[in-house]
Amino acid sequence: MKFTTLLFPAVVLGAACPYGTFKPEEPTDTRGVCPMLNALSNHGFLPRNGRNINENQTVNALNDALNLTPDFGRFLFTAGRLSNPKPNATTFNLNHLDRHDLFEHDGSLSRQDAHFGQWSRFNQTVWNWTLQYYTGDVLDVQMVANGRAQRHMRSNLTDPEYRLSEVGHEFSVAENAAILSIIGDKVTQTCPKKFVDFLFTNEQLPYSIGWKKSGLPISLQDLLRTYHDIEEATAFPPRPASDNSTEIFN
Repeated sequence: MKFTTLLFPAVVLGAACPYGTFKPEEPTDTRGVCPMLNALSNHGFLPRNGRNINENQTVNALNDALNLTPDFGRFLFTAGRLSNPKPNATTFNLNHLDRHDLFEHDGSLSRQDAHFGQWSRFNQTVWNWTLQYYTGDVLDVQMVANGRAQRHMRSNLTDPEYRLSEVGHEFSVAENAAILSIIGDKVTQTCPKKFVDFLFTNEQLPYSIGWKKSGLPISLQDLLRTYHDIEEATAFPPRPASDNSTEIFN
């Protein structure tokens, strides 16, 4: 499987952070489809206005806030820059990531499909659908895989324009891998559900409820390990068994 097109939705305050405390976005600020990048702007790790984000800002923000390795940060910036509609751009804005069916995709964990309206901002109803499949206080690979699978199944059944490109598939799995390997613990591949719920709902790093960034550097290979485990754990229900009462073509 190709993975060069992956963009981590980077798929995440009681204590002060070194770049300023949490501050909700202003009406003139730009935010987008990615709850983690929105949170990093709300905390000041990235520009608070969400615009003209360059490579150094991206690498430093991901390292300072999340302990992602510089190589991983550069990889993610390169992917993010591709969303800028200007040719040969060297920066991107957070709302550039909203371009439907580039990195943004149907079947999001917390956003409705573009067919139904505004798709780039948090939707509590959609998030509640996901939370129904997070059945324990600590998320693991199987729970995260189940949550992702139900979102795509629901979208496939209800959205007449549902589609998932190869890039969209990679983004979809990667954002779920990030929950466990970046917000959570990359070694155990687990994450307290309350951290994820807090991040997605508030677009705020969950310092106030006990979260802290990983003490171990997180590389692209760490994310890929969880990515592949989620793929292996994903299973859609089989087709229903034959029922003679509905066999109308016999």
